[in-house]
Amino acid sequence: MREIDKARWPRLSPLLDELLDLDEAGARAARLQQLQAAHPELAEDLAELLRRQAEQDAADYLAPPLLQGLAAAEPGPRLAAGQSVGAYTLERIIGQGGMGAVWLARRTDGRYDAQVAIKFLSTGLAGRGDAGRFAREGQILARLAHPHIARMLDAGIAQLDGGIAGTSAGRLPYLVLEYIEDGQPIDRFCEAQQLDLRGRVQLFQSVLAAVAHAHNRLILHRDLKPSNILVTPRGEVKLLDFGIAKLLDEGEDEHALPSGTASELTQQAGRAFTPRYASPEQVQGGEVTTATDVYALGVLLYLLLSGRHPTSTSDNEASTTPLERMRGIVEVEPRKLSETVRAQGGERAKKSARDLRGDLDTIVAKALKKAPAERYANAAELSEDLRRWLAHEPIAARPDSAYYRTAKFVRRHRWGVAAGTFASLAVAAGAGLAVWKAQEAHEQRMQAESLIEFMLGDLRKKLEPVGRLDVLDAVGEKALGYYSQQDARSASADSLGRQARALHLLGEMADARGELDRAEQMFKQAAQSTAELLARNPGEEARVFEHAQSTYWMAYAARRRGDLQAAAAQFEAYRQLAARLTALNPGKPEWQMEQAAAESNLGILQLERNQALEAQQALTRSSELWRQVLAQRPAARLDYASTLGWLANAHQALGDYKQALAAQAAKVALFDDQTNASSNSEVRHIQATASFYSGQLLLLMGQLDPALGKSLEAVVRLKALQALEPGNLEWLQHLCFAQLLVAEIHLAQGDARAGRLALAAVQADTEHLLRQDAKRLAWQVKLKGIQLTLSARLALLEGKPLQTAPLLNYLDGVRTFEGGGKRLKPENNRVVAEAQLLAGDALVESGQAVEAQTLWLNLVNRLQAQVTNRDQDAMALQALALLRLDRPQEALHLAETLAATTYRHPRHAELAALIKK
Repeated sequence: MREIDKARWPRLSPLLDELLDLDEAGARAARLQQLQAAHPELAEDLAELLRRQAEQDAADYLAPPLLQGLAAAEPGPRLAAGQSVGAYTLERIIGQGGMGAVWLARRTDGRYDAQVAIKFLSTGLAGRGDAGRFAREGQILARLAHPHIARMLDAGIAQLDGGIAGTSAGRLPYLVLEYIEDGQPIDRFCEAQQLDLRGRVQLFQSVLAAVAHAHNRLILHRDLKPSNILVTPRGEVKLLDFGIAKLLDEGEDEHALPSGTASELTQQAGRAFTPRYASPEQVQGGEVTTATDVYALGVLLYLLLSGRHPTSTSDNEASTTPLERMRGIVEVEPRKLSETVRAQGGERAKKSARDLRGDLDTIVAKALKKAPAERYANAAELSEDLRRWLAHEPIAARPDSAYYRTAKFVRRHRWGVAAGTFASLAVAAGAGLAVWKAQEAHEQRMQAESLIEFMLGDLRKKLEPVGRLDVLDAVGEKALGYYSQQDARSASADSLGRQARALHLLGEMADARGELDRAEQMFKQAAQSTAELLARNPGEEARVFEHAQSTYWMAYAARRRGDLQAAAAQFEAYRQLAARLTALNPGKPEWQMEQAAAESNLGILQLERNQALEAQQALTRSSELWRQVLAQRPAARLDYASTLGWLANAHQALGDYKQALAAQAAKVALFDDQTNASSNSEVRHIQATASFYSGQLLLLMGQLDPALGKSLEAVVRLKALQALEPGNLEWLQHLCFAQLLVAEIHLAQGDARAGRLALAAVQADTEHLLRQDAKRLAWQVKLKGIQLTLSARLALLEGKPLQTAPLLNYLDGVRTFEGGGKRLKPENNRVVAEAQLLAGDALVESGQAVEAQTLWLNLVNRLQAQVTNRDQDAMALQALALLRLDRPQEALHLAETLAATTYRHPRHAELAALIKK
């Protein structure tokens, strides 16, 4: 048996890990042959260790963990299947590498029955470091409690026969960890599930959440790689193996370890990394920080999105030498992510490259910077930029050009507002070179304009990475002070353009900080500048577009402060400017898209103002424009689908349920010809929500069986999406609403048992969302209200008394929201009205008739605007309240109106039955 010098272990360990990570024997042999040519002695050691591993695999035991000869010890104790270790019985080895071995075991002390993973440390590190390293890993895992980190369940010392070098005779420390059943390394999971780009980024966010949790607790992982990140069949990410993790506050923890152990472990474990995912500072023996983990995360993200390693110089990575790999990590700048994908050839690669180009290129490049100070500081910062990319928001890693911010804002606010689509916020071209003159006025102008150019350019680039954009306020105020004293009519176009651009920037910053009044003031001043420019050149497209953007910002600010009337006026002006652009250049798709977005924004705002007919007309015009432009701009398909969804809502508000169903079907049909629709999470989400809204519409029409089919279809689709990204609260919210719709339909069918089961199924997820955000109306008013009213309906169906307290507590919370100036949307008003109706019934049962009357009167007043606009669900609820208030004639009038429509919700039958009495 070949003797292995223990001093060579720091060099052997990472190479052994690399070889063990290669699944195919051929790849492992090829890599070992390369090492043989470069480092014959190391290669012989590695071959010996691999031979011992093969023997242990065949014998199905660990004796002693993998590296017996490393400490030149006598044969140590053997671990075997069926052996007891504490409260657990070993079943089989499930993994081993240069740093140790892991056994599958089962708890057999009778307390509970569950499988676990037990980790035994190899004796590869220096003698007195073994126990210390295990103690450190245990301390680290004890600090961590996160759904995406495999939990430590127990720890102990196994009493075994014989002795192991570096431990007390017959005593082997172990850690008991959560067992991840059927987990796949994250890269294999992505390939097996054929996840699209967004799906991979969303899954990666779970990894970042786990690493950020560790960073927040001053823990570095230092060995992030696919084999340490498993994904369960349900799509749940689990981060493993903190064996070489580092505590940033080691000074405190050293006292918990034997004397000298901490520093020794730090030196040894710091070298025990996997080279393929190591950062430049790791391979050079430099200081490690949270940015070290960020580099490994960047490598992993690059690999997940391109299928290639960022420093690979050939398709066959096994052909590169260790020296070439080392140089690649330390010296070679990675190729752009999108270029790597494009080089793979084919139409699919070209499309993927287009999707990666820009923000994802920038995000990944920042994570892979050679200098730690130039990377994201930690996993949370990287996660935030990816969140921004997913939400179509401007990312922090990229200095914002005016064009860039405008294009992003469109996607971000597709639901309700839209800035210019393919043009810049810059209202004028660059400043150009100014000729110095001696006049004081000219000097002042030059100083002001230089300040603004500096603010929008170099200063912003320097301040944004460190989160100090607030400094721009002072610079901007000083520069804009000059302009406030000038007559806009005498200013040059360049000066006005720079002024408007600076005002837009300062307004956005103020808005982001919640300073709405200041933001609106800035937007108003910018609009004055662009109005002056437009007045000078009324037929110039660029000037019309520039003023359209300022008008949009004015509408946005008004809507943000809750002044929907002022917002509507500004959005109408924005729509007219967009139409003017189309008139000036009818063949330009960008202007057609601008007009389509403007019409859509106005329609959505009108829906919020209970102007359903006007909303329907605007959204119909928008849909037609999107349809026309689709052939030239296929990417507009998502915007078109969004508009069709809002159009369906407008039809529903007008009681035209058939047209609403047709709009939902048309929304889904937009993607029928897309071959990758099944792997595109955005398209799948559109299909899921279309099923949900169709189920709602069928329920309103009284078609309960088809409604149930559609709602169950929505649940299935949303569960599949949720499995891709368990942490996505928006998708979880939609799933909860779909499950509640299933419960509502079951109750409408009189099936109490099925209704109870459906409500129970959604209980935990609903409570989770309610805990996440105490101010979110969609959850605290709508979601909570639907759950409570359905629970009350279930009690009535089962012949049980209504519980008054939960309903009244909910209504107290609603009053608190409304007392703070919040305006409830029509859909939320209907939910609150249902709760008021049932709470009144509960009060009557308890002898509090006067209090019940007050609630029902409030309900009638709450819904009056919606009833005036012929909201049929609101009409039914108000009629039920009027009957309880002993106003039968008014209720009868509403019932007769509803009878002439297609509204056949179960409330309609309830109303008809009460009127007959």
